[in-house]
Order: sequence, then structure tokens, then C-alpha cells
Amino acid sequence: MIKFSRKVLCELEDELQTISFDYDNPIVMCDKSIESIVKQLRILKNQVLDQQFKSTEDEIMFFKNIKPKFTSKMIYFKKIRKLEASKPLGGKKTQREYYDNELFKLNCYFIDNTEFYNYYRLGSNFLDNKLFIRYNAEIDFNLETFHYELDDRFSTTHDFKVAMIMANELFMRHLDNKLRNLNENIPVMILPTLEVKTIKWTESKTALIELIYALHTQKVFNNGKADIAEIAKTFEKLFDIELGDIYRASNEIKNRKINKTKFLDVLRENLNKRFAEQEYK
Repeated sequence: MIKFSRKVLCELEDELQTISFDYDNPIVMCDKSIESIVKQLRILKNQVLDQQFKSTEDEIMFFKNIKPKFTSKMIYFKKIRKLEASKPLGGKKTQREYYDNELFKLNCYFIDNTEFYNYYRLGSNFLDNKLFIRYNAEIDFNLETFHYELDDRFSTTHDFKVAMIMANELFMRHLDNKLRNLNENIPVMILPTLEVKTIKWTESKTALIELIYALHTQKVFNNGKADIAEIAKTFEKLFDIELGDIYRASNEIKNRKINKTKFLDVLRENLNKRFAEQEYK
């Protein structure tokens, strides 16, 4: 169960990296990310319902350390979506007050949950048998009311609280970055588009960057003397697309836990299939 869960988590993280690069609109990016998380959570839940944990320790490990990594991503992207959708119109002062208010609400949550926050962050485990084992719920007036509506086959009393802590810490860093950008007056760059459009790249940006790196590695342009930035800019003009930071994207591709050359593998597979089908015509 633990091995399977970690595999699903790796797949989800790869998907979320691709989505974050492919969608510039933050609300659309959040929607796509949430769809992906829901899909993987269903896979995870079905596995938990079909299989038994090998031990109590495995069950605690799953609900304390693994499931919250999925749920926290859901909470985080919902918070980002709400932040962007509710952002007021106005200048820097208005924006700064908006982000400061969100930070204040986060601090209130941490204060209200100080006892459990300290338990979790200090790595304590003396209550784990009560907090992270299913069917072990007692009446606890500190629990969120929706807890009693959750499926207790896939929930414990405190795995959601762990996820909330993780999500809030991520969200706090996001807000800090927003405030820093306002203070540093980072300009918004608007790149010109081509007047005459030819063909448009409709696969993901990550797939195009994977292709660009493969072609650069093969030295197919200018006898291998063209650098990666030149090639990327040529493809941007050719396909009327903004690739952004291709070096960051390449690091995300290299850091994939599973199938680093996903797009190239699909290209090879589909081309071989096409040739094979043509032989029988």
C-alpha cells in the first residue's frame, strides 16, 4: 500500500508540474490541477478500500504522512483559485491590504490550532494511535464539523488537519512572494506576437521543450552550434507561443520521478504504429 501510494504521488507531482508550466492563467491552472488531484485521490481511495494495511504502523504512516500530501495540494490550489478570483481591483495599496488580510487569517488558524501544530511539527507520535487510525473517532469539539460527514473508511480524525497545515504553509509562502513582487515593483513583460500565423502548437509547452532539448542534444541545427535559447526562440516565433523559462522547465522534466521522456516516447510509439498500419494496407 505504501509503495503504491508513493508511486501515485510521484505521478501526481509530475502532472502538476506540467500543468503549472502549460497554463498561464492562474484560475485555469488551479482548475486543471484540482481535476488531476481528484483523479489520483480516487485511485488512492479505491486502493485503500480494496486492500488492507499490513500493520498499524503502515496505516499511521499513510494517514499521517502520505494522504495529507494529496489533500494539501487540493486545499492549496483551492486557496489560490479563491485568492485570484476574489482579488480586488485597485493599485498596490489595495493589493497589499488584500494579501495582508489573507496572511492575518492564516495566522489566526495557526493560533487556534497551536497545540496540534506543535505536536505535528515537533515530530511527536505518542497520540498517533488515536489521531491517525480509522474508526477511532471520539467526540472532539476542536474538530471541524465537516469531519463527521467524511467517509471514515478513508479518513481519520486528524489527517485533514495535517493537510491543512501543509497547505497553509505553502499558501503563506505564496502570499509572501506576492507581497515581495509588489514591493520590488516587478514589471509585467508583454511579448509581441507574430502578425502572420502559420501553424499553432496545440500540445503542452512541456512537450515542445522536451522536443527542443532532444533536437539540441542531437545537434541538428547549425551543425550543432545553435544554443538552446536560440532554438527555443525560433520555435516560439514559428508556433506563436511563449515558452517562458525553458531552463526551469527542463529541470522539471529531469526531476520527473517516472518517464522523463514522456512526449518523445509517445512520438516513437505512434510513429511506429503508423508505419506498421501502412504496411498492411
